[in-house]
Amino acid sequence: MIEKVQKLAKEHLTSGKAEAIFGLKKKNSHVAPHLFTEVKELDSLTISPKYPLFYTCRPSKKNILRLIQEKYPNTKIGVVAKGCDERALIELVKRDQVDMKNIEILGVACTKEEAVECRCPKPYPHNLLIGEKVEGVSEDKDIEALLKKGLSERLVFWQYQLSKCIKCYGCRNACPLCFCKDCALEQELWSKRGELPPDIPVFHFIRFYHLADRCIECGECEKACPMDIPLLTIFKQVRGDVKELFVYEAGLNVEQESP
Repeated sequence: MIEKVQKLAKEHLTSGKAEAIFGLKKKNSHVAPHLFTEVKELDSLTISPKYPLFYTCRPSKKNILRLIQEKYPNTKIGVVAKGCDERALIELVKRDQVDMKNIEILGVACTKEEAVECRCPKPYPHNLLIGEKVEGVSEDKDIEALLKKGLSERLVFWQYQLSKCIKCYGCRNACPLCFCKDCALEQELWSKRGELPPDIPVFHFIRFYHLADRCIECGECEKACPMDIPLLTIFKQVRGDVKELFVYEAGLNVEQESP
Protein backbone atom coordinates (compact mmCIF):
# COMPACT_ATOMS: atom_id res chain seq x y z
CA MET A 1 0.00 0.00 0.00
CA ILE A 2 2.82 2.42 0.80
CA GLU A 3 3.94 2.35 -2.84
CA LYS A 4 0.46 3.51 -3.91
CA VAL A 5 0.53 6.31 -1.33
CA GLN A 6 3.97 7.46 -2.47
CA LYS A 7 2.85 7.36 -6.11
CA LEU A 8 -0.25 9.44 -5.36
CA ALA A 9 1.80 11.99 -3.43
CA LYS A 10 4.36 12.22 -6.25
CA GLU A 11 1.59 12.77 -8.79
CA HIS A 12 0.21 15.64 -6.72
CA LEU A 13 3.61 17.30 -6.50
CA THR A 14 4.45 16.75 -10.16
CA SER A 15 1.09 18.00 -11.45
CA GLY A 16 1.04 21.03 -9.21
CA LYS A 17 -2.08 19.94 -7.35
CA ALA A 18 0.05 20.34 -4.26
CA GLU A 19 3.22 22.32 -3.66
CA ALA A 20 4.07 20.25 -0.61
CA ILE A 21 3.00 16.99 1.00
CA PHE A 22 2.51 16.74 4.76
CA GLY A 23 2.88 13.22 6.08
CA LEU A 24 5.03 10.83 8.07
CA LYS A 25 8.67 10.40 7.15
CA LYS A 26 10.75 7.35 8.04
CA LYS A 27 14.46 7.78 8.55
CA ASN A 28 16.37 4.80 9.88
CA SER A 29 14.15 3.59 12.75
CA HIS A 30 12.56 6.97 13.41
CA VAL A 31 9.15 8.18 12.17
CA ALA A 32 7.93 11.78 12.45
CA PRO A 33 5.75 14.34 10.63
CA HIS A 34 7.51 16.00 7.71
CA LEU A 35 6.77 18.54 4.98
CA PHE A 36 7.90 17.03 1.66
CA THR A 37 8.66 19.56 -1.06
CA GLU A 38 10.61 17.44 -3.57
CA VAL A 39 9.47 14.30 -5.39
CA LYS A 40 12.63 12.35 -4.55
CA GLU A 41 11.97 12.90 -0.84
CA LEU A 42 8.72 10.98 -1.03
CA ASP A 43 10.53 7.65 -1.16
CA SER A 44 10.78 8.04 2.63
CA LEU A 45 7.05 8.80 3.03
CA THR A 46 5.37 6.20 5.24
CA ILE A 47 2.05 5.49 6.95
CA SER A 48 1.63 3.97 10.38
CA PRO A 49 -1.14 3.79 12.99
CA LYS A 50 1.55 3.92 15.68
CA TYR A 51 2.61 7.49 15.00
CA PRO A 52 0.43 10.64 15.10
CA LEU A 53 0.48 13.15 12.28
CA PHE A 54 -0.83 16.05 14.35
CA TYR A 55 0.39 17.24 17.71
CA THR A 56 0.80 20.53 19.54
CA CYS A 57 4.29 22.00 19.53
CA ARG A 58 5.48 23.44 22.80
CA PRO A 59 6.13 26.08 24.01
CA SER A 60 4.32 27.71 21.06
CA LYS A 61 1.19 25.65 21.89
CA LYS A 62 0.29 25.61 18.22
CA ASN A 63 -0.31 22.63 15.99
CA ILE A 64 2.59 21.70 13.73
CA LEU A 65 0.50 22.23 10.57
CA ARG A 66 -0.57 25.66 11.80
CA LEU A 67 3.07 26.67 12.25
CA ILE A 68 3.73 25.58 8.67
CA GLN A 69 0.76 27.55 7.39
CA GLU A 70 1.83 30.65 9.29
CA LYS A 71 5.20 30.54 7.55
CA TYR A 72 3.84 29.53 4.12
CA PRO A 73 0.22 30.82 4.11
CA ASN A 74 -0.43 30.41 0.37
CA THR A 75 1.17 27.00 -0.12
CA LYS A 76 -1.10 24.22 -1.39
CA ILE A 77 -0.56 21.23 0.88
CA GLY A 78 -1.62 17.63 0.39
CA VAL A 79 -2.10 15.89 3.75
CA VAL A 80 -1.67 12.11 3.84
CA ALA A 81 -4.24 11.24 6.47
CA LYS A 82 -5.62 8.13 8.12
CA GLY A 83 -9.11 8.15 9.62
CA CYS A 84 -7.95 9.47 13.01
CA ASP A 85 -5.74 12.07 11.30
CA GLU A 86 -8.72 13.38 9.34
CA ARG A 87 -10.86 13.53 12.50
CA ALA A 88 -8.12 15.51 14.23
CA LEU A 89 -7.85 17.87 11.26
CA ILE A 90 -11.61 18.44 11.26
CA GLU A 91 -11.57 19.44 14.93
CA LEU A 92 -8.51 21.65 14.44
CA VAL A 93 -10.19 23.46 11.53
CA LYS A 94 -13.43 23.78 13.50
CA ARG A 95 -11.52 25.46 16.31
CA ASP A 96 -9.56 27.85 14.06
CA GLN A 97 -6.27 26.05 14.60
CA VAL A 98 -5.77 25.14 10.92
CA ASP A 99 -6.98 26.76 7.67
CA MET A 100 -8.46 24.27 5.17
CA LYS A 101 -8.37 26.72 2.25
CA ASN A 102 -5.19 25.33 0.68
CA ILE A 103 -5.35 21.80 2.05
CA GLU A 104 -6.35 18.62 0.25
CA ILE A 105 -6.72 15.39 2.20
CA LEU A 106 -5.11 12.34 0.62
CA GLY A 107 -7.05 9.74 2.56
CA VAL A 108 -5.58 6.34 3.40
CA ALA A 109 -7.54 3.48 4.97
CA CYS A 110 -6.18 1.36 7.80
CA THR A 111 -6.37 -2.43 7.70
CA LYS A 112 -8.74 -4.48 9.85
CA GLU A 113 -5.79 -5.60 11.98
CA GLU A 114 -4.73 -2.01 12.58
CA ALA A 115 -8.28 -1.02 13.48
CA VAL A 116 -8.49 -3.82 16.05
CA GLU A 117 -5.09 -2.90 17.51
CA CYS A 118 -6.12 0.76 17.93
CA ARG A 119 -9.74 -0.08 18.90
CA CYS A 120 -10.72 2.38 16.17
CA PRO A 121 -14.44 2.82 15.36
CA LYS A 122 -13.83 4.37 11.92
CA PRO A 123 -10.49 3.33 10.41
CA TYR A 124 -10.82 5.33 7.19
CA PRO A 125 -11.24 9.01 6.21
CA HIS A 126 -14.14 10.56 4.29
CA ASN A 127 -11.87 11.46 1.37
CA LEU A 128 -10.60 7.92 0.83
CA LEU A 129 -8.15 7.62 -2.06
CA ILE A 130 -6.00 4.63 -1.09
CA GLY A 131 -7.17 1.35 0.44
CA GLU A 132 -10.60 -0.07 1.21
CA LYS A 133 -13.10 0.67 3.97
CA VAL A 134 -13.09 -1.95 6.69
CA GLU A 135 -15.45 -2.25 9.61
CA GLY A 136 -14.27 -0.51 12.74
CA VAL A 137 -14.41 -1.72 16.32
CA SER A 138 -17.95 -1.07 17.54
CA GLU A 139 -17.76 -3.08 20.75
CA ASP A 140 -14.93 -2.63 23.22
CA LYS A 141 -14.15 -5.60 25.48
CA ASP A 142 -12.42 -3.39 28.07
CA ILE A 143 -15.51 -1.21 28.46
CA GLU A 144 -17.85 -4.21 28.46
CA ALA A 145 -15.86 -5.85 31.26
CA LEU A 146 -15.80 -2.63 33.26
CA LEU A 147 -19.53 -2.00 32.95
CA LYS A 148 -20.27 -5.47 34.27
CA LYS A 149 -18.80 -4.36 37.59
CA GLY A 150 -20.87 -2.57 40.21
CA LEU A 151 -20.43 1.14 40.91
CA SER A 152 -18.30 0.53 44.00
CA GLU A 153 -16.02 -1.81 42.05
CA ARG A 154 -15.66 0.74 39.25
CA LEU A 155 -14.81 3.42 41.77
CA VAL A 156 -12.06 1.25 43.25
CA PHE A 157 -10.82 0.46 39.75
CA TRP A 158 -10.50 4.12 38.72
CA GLN A 159 -9.05 5.21 42.06
CA TYR A 160 -6.31 2.65 41.60
CA GLN A 161 -5.68 3.51 37.96
CA LEU A 162 -5.55 7.27 38.50
CA SER A 163 -3.38 6.90 41.60
CA LYS A 164 -0.62 5.61 39.31
CA CYS A 165 -0.40 9.00 37.57
CA ILE A 166 3.02 10.69 37.88
CA LYS A 167 1.80 13.97 36.33
CA CYS A 168 4.22 13.76 33.41
CA TYR A 169 1.72 15.51 31.09
CA GLY A 170 2.43 12.87 28.45
CA CYS A 171 -1.30 12.43 27.73
CA ARG A 172 -1.75 16.16 27.18
CA ASN A 173 1.39 16.57 25.10
CA ALA A 174 0.49 13.66 22.83
CA CYS A 175 -3.09 14.80 22.25
CA PRO A 176 -3.67 16.54 18.89
CA LEU A 177 -6.52 18.57 20.42
CA CYS A 178 -4.73 19.94 23.50
CA PHE A 179 -3.66 23.43 22.42
CA CYS A 180 -4.87 25.84 25.12
CA LYS A 181 -2.32 28.59 25.79
CA ASP A 182 -3.24 28.60 29.47
CA CYS A 183 -3.52 24.94 30.44
CA ALA A 184 -5.72 24.42 33.50
CA LEU A 185 -3.59 21.43 34.45
CA GLU A 186 -0.63 23.76 35.04
CA GLN A 187 -2.55 26.18 37.27
CA GLU A 188 -1.74 26.05 40.97
CA LEU A 189 -5.45 26.13 41.80
CA TRP A 190 -5.99 22.74 40.18
CA SER A 191 -2.57 21.13 40.22
CA LYS A 192 -0.24 21.77 43.15
CA ARG A 193 3.40 21.84 42.16
CA GLY A 194 5.51 18.95 43.33
CA GLU A 195 2.51 16.87 44.38
CA LEU A 196 2.64 13.30 43.05
CA PRO A 197 0.27 11.78 42.33
CA PRO A 198 -1.93 14.82 41.68
CA ASP A 199 -5.28 15.27 43.41
CA ILE A 200 -7.72 12.54 42.41
CA PRO A 201 -9.99 13.01 40.59
CA VAL A 202 -9.68 16.78 40.02
CA PHE A 203 -6.55 16.74 37.84
CA HIS A 204 -7.82 13.98 35.55
CA PHE A 205 -11.47 14.97 35.40
CA ILE A 206 -10.56 18.46 34.25
CA ARG A 207 -8.93 16.93 31.20
CA PHE A 208 -11.73 14.41 30.65
CA TYR A 209 -14.31 17.19 30.74
CA HIS A 210 -12.26 19.59 28.64
CA LEU A 211 -11.89 17.04 25.85
CA ALA A 212 -15.40 15.58 26.04
CA ASP A 213 -16.52 17.38 22.88
CA ARG A 214 -13.26 17.10 20.94
CA CYS A 215 -11.82 13.63 21.65
CA ILE A 216 -11.44 11.68 18.38
CA GLU A 217 -10.52 8.31 19.95
CA CYS A 218 -7.03 8.28 18.44
CA GLY A 219 -5.68 6.74 21.65
CA GLU A 220 -2.48 8.80 21.66
CA CYS A 221 -3.01 9.69 25.33
CA GLU A 222 -3.05 6.03 26.34
CA LYS A 223 -0.06 5.21 24.15
CA ALA A 224 1.94 8.04 25.74
CA CYS A 225 1.08 7.13 29.35
CA PRO A 226 4.15 5.51 30.99
CA MET A 227 1.95 4.14 33.79
CA ASP A 228 -0.44 2.24 31.49
CA ILE A 229 -3.56 4.06 32.69
CA PRO A 230 -6.47 2.98 30.41
CA LEU A 231 -7.27 6.51 29.26
CA LEU A 232 -8.87 5.45 25.99
CA THR A 233 -11.40 3.40 27.93
CA ILE A 234 -12.74 6.41 29.80
CA PHE A 235 -12.61 8.69 26.77
CA LYS A 236 -14.65 6.20 24.76
CA GLN A 237 -17.27 6.30 27.51
CA VAL A 238 -17.21 10.10 27.60
CA ARG A 239 -17.64 10.28 23.81
CA GLY A 240 -20.54 7.86 24.11
CA ASP A 241 -22.22 10.06 26.71
CA VAL A 242 -21.79 13.18 24.55
CA LYS A 243 -23.29 11.33 21.58
CA GLU A 244 -26.25 10.10 23.63
CA LEU A 245 -26.96 13.42 25.35
CA PHE A 246 -26.27 15.86 22.51
CA VAL A 247 -26.33 13.73 19.31
CA TYR A 248 -22.80 14.93 18.62
CA GLU A 249 -19.55 13.22 17.63
CA ALA A 250 -16.25 15.01 17.31
CA GLY A 251 -14.30 14.74 14.08
CA LEU A 252 -17.16 14.06 11.68
CA ASN A 253 -18.00 17.41 10.10
CA VAL A 254 -16.34 20.83 10.10
CA GLU A 255 -19.76 22.49 9.98
CA GLN A 256 -21.13 20.63 13.00
CA GLU A 257 -20.87 22.89 16.04
CA SER A 258 -19.95 21.56 19.43
CA PRO A 259 -22.80 21.44 21.96
